[in-house]
Amino acid sequence: MSLKICEKCGAEIGKDEEFCPSCGTDLKDRKQMNMSNTKPEMKENKPSEVEFADLGWRFLAWIIDFLVISAIYLFLLIPYYLWRIILRYWFVIGVSYYLIWYLICLLYFLILESILGQTLGKLLLGLKTVDEETFEKPSFIQNLKNCCLKCWFTCLIDFIIGVKKNSDDPQKRKRIMQNVSHTVVIKIT
Repeated sequence: MSLKICEKCGAEIGKDEEFCPSCGTDLKDRKQMNMSNTKPEMKENKPSEVEFADLGWRFLAWIIDFLVISAIYLFLLIPYYLWRIILRYWFVIGVSYYLIWYLICLLYFLILESILGQTLGKLLLGLKTVDEETFEKPSFIQNLKNCCLKCWFTCLIDFIIGVKKNSDDPQKRKRIMQNVSHTVVIKIT
């Protein structure tokens, strides 16, 4: 903040002067008072026109991702199935399948959205997950919060609660974890 004229004597003052060159008045207090009265300028990094992704496009991207995850899941479990057939070991605890499925889903969504900001399904359809304030790629923690319920059954619960809570949301957030992670899905051109 630059003061142009000393209030006490009326002399011109340089840009970064702390004392008036004519009368010696201390200008530091005045400078701080003037700066405290001004509001900081808030920069918004939002593009002027953001197109939020519709539910249909997001669902189609999720189906594509589901097919990719299923292929990864089957590829990783082929050795396990062969081992069961060779040893004639048919007793399997089903929980292990769900745990492996959940971990594959979590890692798939977390890694791709943290690195690229989008999964393969979103990439093919021109969608991207971004921070709701800056419209930049979300942080790793935001992605972790957003991705923790993206698996098959938990995503359904997340979606149902989100639709009820966010029915009038202009940002078209349809999952409750998007509220928690402060992320939105937008269309990119």
